[in-house]
Amino acid sequence: MSTTTITQTRKTRDTEPLGKLRYVATEHVPQASPHHFHLPALTEFGDERFLPLHSLRPIPTVSDLPGRIDHAQLDTHGFTAIRHTTPLHALPQGAQSFKNPQLLKEFLIPDIAEMMKQLTGCKTVSTEAFLLRTSVWTETDSLVTHGENATEASELETSFPQFIGFNPTYGGASPASKIHLDYSPNGARTHIRKFHPDTAKAAADIIHHEDELLAAGKSLKESYKDSGGPRWALYSIWRPLKTVKRDPLAVIDYRTINEEDYIPVDIKTPCLGLGTNESHLAEGLVARYSESHKWCWIDRQTPEEVLILKFFDSDAEKDGCTASGGTFHSSVELPRTENEEARESLEIRCLCIW
Repeated sequence: MSTTTITQTRKTRDTEPLGKLRYVATEHVPQASPHHFHLPALTEFGDERFLPLHSLRPIPTVSDLPGRIDHAQLDTHGFTAIRHTTPLHALPQGAQSFKNPQLLKEFLIPDIAEMMKQLTGCKTVSTEAFLLRTSVWTETDSLVTHGENATEASELETSFPQFIGFNPTYGGASPASKIHLDYSPNGARTHIRKFHPDTAKAAADIIHHEDELLAAGKSLKESYKDSGGPRWALYSIWRPLKTVKRDPLAVIDYRTINEEDYIPVDIKTPCLGLGTNESHLAEGLVARYSESHKWCWIDRQTPEEVLILKFFDSDAEKDGCTASGGTFHSSVELPRTENEEARESLEIRCLCIW
């Protein structure tokens, strides 16, 4: 018998649509995927629920966001939503420009760096990856091929930042339809050391300070924040390339997650930029259901509307907490949208340092 359960909540207003979200069932221990960048298989997420999605509208600009107690904030909710246009939104550019690596490097990297500095107050922004999703969901998508053979990998795969899902042979990735947080604190620390040599170079002061604390026998979770090392955080800037009609992204308000809801999983990740076929396991987190969870989204999200997700924040780390300021998220299946064209979206991942 299948472990899948379909649960609809009746305690919701008519203005809050229901979306299908996938949790790991109670007491089930998920098995890691053998594929690059992939979460455990869909069968490991046997607790399927239709849950209300709370709208984040109206969406403010970056300059309007501070002090908005009625809107999600990065340091309290683990995410925020802003209205933000880029040079690629202006003619002669357009949606296809967001699939052009050269234009992304030329225009979007400096634009995103300025936005994140204004939003967070950080001093340095290292843009480390662009992740393109352009296909409907499939269990193993084009990310399986990313860095599969380092000696044959394209420059887009081995350069910095990495361009993931841009291989013209295999196409873009599919929506991530399993509730997850990309990095646990251990996973975040593995990431800055192993993802790419240029990531480790950008994080050199952080790594040196952490290694000194570890050599002294100290716990990073308990001691790093007040030890004089630079504050650092990992973020995802997520925007669609066209209005989203299916598989939107939804996020949980960080304040509604309980410690028992987190489950660690290993995510296989290629060590590109080394010229070898090495990979490493970057620990992420998947979720068990709780009635306390509050899911938020932007209905019919447009290319000018951006979701910014926090994965890890050294200032949010404290003893007894599994995650450090980052929050669960997932694509959501909406009823009667299965015949809509595939969602197209671009995720920009960056390391911010104060």
